[in-house]
Amino acid sequence: MNEKLSRVLLLMGVMLTVMTVVALALFASGIPENNSNLTKEEVMAMDNNTTNNTTINSSNKNIKNLISPAEAQEIAEKFIKEPGAKAGIPKWDESGNKMVYIVPVVINGTNVGEITINALTGENMGGAGGVS
Repeated sequence: MNEKLSRVLLLMGVMLTVMTVVALALFASGIPENNSNLTKEEVMAMDNNTTNNTTINSSNKNIKNLISPAEAQEIAEKFIKEPGAKAGIPKWDESGNKMVYIVPVVINGTNVGEITINALTGENMGGAGGVS
């Protein structure tokens, strides 16, 4: 009985560790690299933008209803036609006057391209690399 309990506790520990690592990766991917103009509350809002009611102020912009990084990843996934390729973790970026997510296209852990998703509309704005 103790051996079964030990296995269950070990499995639970491994699962909690994996969940923590994934949560940290998702948190880190939702924050722009150049966030010097953002307040702490705005950065937290960007991390919590899983609903369509989020307001983010970035570089004097007041944009409502941004899609979440997870939604950008789901949208990009629909455009990937290469067998074995998947949408990776989106990265926030500002392209000109537009706020976008750059979603990497990944095969076997290697980035082989990217798809740019408009953070306001969810529109596919194009991509780069050898896979689309």
